[in-house]
Amino acid sequence: MPTATTRKPTMRHTTSPDIVHVSSAHPWTDNRVHLREAAGAAAAGYRVRLIAVESDVTAPDTGVEVVTVPRRRRRARMVLSTLQVTWLACRSQARVVHLHDPELVWSVPLHRLLGRRVVFDAHEDLPDQVLGKDYLAGRRRRLLRTGLGLFARAVVRLAATADRVVAATETIEQTYPRHKTVLVRNFPRLRAGEESAAPASARRPVAVYVGALGAERGAAELLRLARSPELPHGWALEVAGTVSSPFIAQIEDEAARSASPLVFHGQLAPVATRDLLLTAPVGLVLFQPTAAHLNSLPTKMFEYMAAGQAVILSDFPLWRELLAPHDCATFVDPNDPQAAARAIARYASDPELLDRHGRNARAAAASIFSWESEERVLVGVYRDLLTPTPSPRTR
Repeated sequence: MPTATTRKPTMRHTTSPDIVHVSSAHPWTDNRVHLREAAGAAAAGYRVRLIAVESDVTAPDTGVEVVTVPRRRRRARMVLSTLQVTWLACRSQARVVHLHDPELVWSVPLHRLLGRRVVFDAHEDLPDQVLGKDYLAGRRRRLLRTGLGLFARAVVRLAATADRVVAATETIEQTYPRHKTVLVRNFPRLRAGEESAAPASARRPVAVYVGALGAERGAAELLRLARSPELPHGWALEVAGTVSSPFIAQIEDEAARSASPLVFHGQLAPVATRDLLLTAPVGLVLFQPTAAHLNSLPTKMFEYMAAGQAVILSDFPLWRELLAPHDCATFVDPNDPQAAARAIARYASDPELLDRHGRNARAAAASIFSWESEERVLVGVYRDLLTPTPSPRTR
């Protein structure tokens, strides 16, 4: 289990690992890749190595050996980084290779040819993710859209040749062969201290958003929310994470205005991010209704709940079905920042509602939406792959 201490990655190579996690796109501090999946395998007693991208922030000590590759721009990453991490994975001589990126799917047959057992981690529904991109809109790009859609489906078919597929949502799970696919959802680890955190109404008057932020994740809507006249007086909006262009400049400019309620923390280390949530009563998830987001399970939503926050989130059918029974959230039109401002104002004027939603959110996270049960499923996959199959003579 991760501890509260942080560390930098090491280039020290121990004996060959049992399992190597491989990513050319994710930083080595990634929550799912490192702090849950790789760390969970290490906690179960396996020797685990992680090959991933360098990061400006640190992460808890998990018992995972970390090897990093340089950050590169997208085109260089797709060529140089994929080759580099694949070479490092082959050199590791790990018995199980756990791949985390669609751009690494070409290496599935290579690793299997070398006698390795391969796990492909389907973090997102790739066809929906590709077809939902803003830059694929318009008549002139219809051909490109069709071509990329066919490519995404080809990637899915190649990924399905892995020994096991780990799917992050039920929708993704249905994309792959049933007999080799398991569901391991993006629920957070529960942390010591969360159960005794201050009630939501006793915290700073802040609504917080954490994680990557861009057009499809509601960057424009958050900026409009910061300028909304319906945002209650004295409340702040705090953003922590990486922000894509052109919104990074707009976020920084808005945060620099003396009268703005927006506070931009930049990218924080995973532990610092979770600590921030414990100081704020409300969490925001204003994702736009793309095909990929409508069926997604963003980790931040469950981290908010684990921290005892009331949640304001996009009114997607799946999210309403999942959280409405727990009386812990307010669902809003993701294209209407004024609706989000009114939801914050309602919490500000009704501390009993705020506390009830925060308390119910924490209870649901502890009993249903936590990583512990997902970890058991993943460790079971590793156990199956690493257990030698008896020969006919020894059965």
